Amino acid sequence: MEKEFINSSLGFSHVATTTANGVKTIYIAGQVGLEEGAAEPGEDLAAQAEIAFGNVLKQLEAAGAGKQDLLKTNVFIKDIDPDKVRIVGRAQAKVLQLDPMPVSTWVGVTGLVYPALLIEVEAMAVVAAR
Repeated sequence: MEKEFINSSLGFSHVATTTANGVKTIYIAGQVGLEEGAAEPGEDLAAQAEIAFGNVLKQLEAAGAGKQDLLKTNVFIKDIDPDKVRIVGRAQAKVLQLDPMPVSTWVGVTGLVYPALLIEVEAMAVVAAR
């Protein structure tokens, strides 16, 4: 099995890939509501969620995959409640534009690595190895 680890300039955003038996699995962690090069995250949960899911798509593309290869997401929402779930769901649908959506686990957390962050997304995708 071949492994590759790719670190983002954000410091806590990572992508790891494994290749075995003609299949490349892509693991993406630490996608938050902070654009590459930005000093501050998006102004609210909706903005941060769109940025975080957009960052997932950028990482997928950099690893040789597309949104159609996305299998699973884990979404961590600070101080989760039904309104926040709806906000994140709308952002996910807007950015990913998939039907059906990938399987997903959403978890409420009391905080993330920086207090201003409101969401973090992990993802897994599978493509044919090249």
